[in-house]
Amino acid sequence: METTLTANEGQVGVPRARRYGIGTSIRYRVGGANGWREGTLQNISITGVLLCTDQPLEIDTTIEMRFVLPVELLNGESAAEVLCRGIVVRSAPPSGPEEETRVAAKIISSRFLRQPGRK
Repeated sequence: METTLTANEGQVGVPRARRYGIGTSIRYRVGGANGWREGTLQNISITGVLLCTDQPLEIDTTIEMRFVLPVELLNGESAAEVLCRGIVVRSAPPSGPEEETRVAAKIISSRFLRQPGRK
């Protein structure tokens, strides 16, 4: 039996962080490897991301992620490219032949590569 964990596990009465559906591309790499892989960023919250990829990732794997936050999430500012470091907290295999692995990662740190409002 698989148990789904959230960032607030064990904290009774603490609401789950709001998720923002994005559906944009994401590049990621495992533990500082040289090559970046492609995936789809399904949603993001203040605490983590959910991405889809063709490669399963082990729980507790450290990953770097690079993606562009859309204007809608930046209060009207121009889109911003973000670099995050995270750790895989859940990895679910595809449930069908047309699906990809769904990976949830907790965000450990992040920074803007291109600041909002600048080119």
